[in-house]
Amino acid sequence: MKKFDVDVAVIGGGSAGMAAAVVLKKAGLDVLIIERDRELGGILLQCIHNGFGIHEFEEELTGPEYAQR
Repeated sequence: MKKFDVDVAVIGGGSAGMAAAVVLKKAGLDVLIIERDRELGGILLQCIHNGFGIHEFEEELTGPEYAQR
């Protein structure tokens, strides 16, 4: 088993997990995201319609585009 020296581990790389990781990192913590899939994004990767990211990036993104940002 691999060991990681981090302050906090976030289980799940979906939208909530990624948001939590960003907040924790901005607070100065070392963060590890543990995700079962090959990519982060969770259900966002299946949401191909526009409408994500309007508040954060001031543009409309698809789910996968939003997850990549």
